[in-house]
Amino acid sequence: MQAIRRVSEPMIERRGALDNRVCVRFGLNRQPEEAWVRVFRAHAASSVLSATNALFGASEASIEVAKPSGVAELATALDCFIECANLGLRSFPGPAPERQPTVFREQSRRLDRA
Repeated sequence: MQAIRRVSEPMIERRGALDNRVCVRFGLNRQPEEAWVRVFRAHAASSVLSATNALFGASEASIEVAKPSGVAELATALDCFIECANLGLRSFPGPAPERQPTVFREQSRRLDRA
């Protein structure tokens, strides 16, 4: 199945003059499955943009975010959320757990087998 990707530039809709948040609409190449939406929402919510209220239609999505510094920052963040969802990466609340170096893991496996 083809990976989901953004097919249009993000369109920013201001909510109010004093509000620090904006609603962003963007097109997708196809409708995502529910599992994909859950991963997207988790990554978006844990980002610096504190994204909420992500809604998905057949070929369009909208999401509420903290006001970005510019369209480039917003586009990069959206693409990151999409790619993480495509890969099925888990989102962790807080810093990601440290990974052991590959050499150490290999040595641990050898010791476990002995």
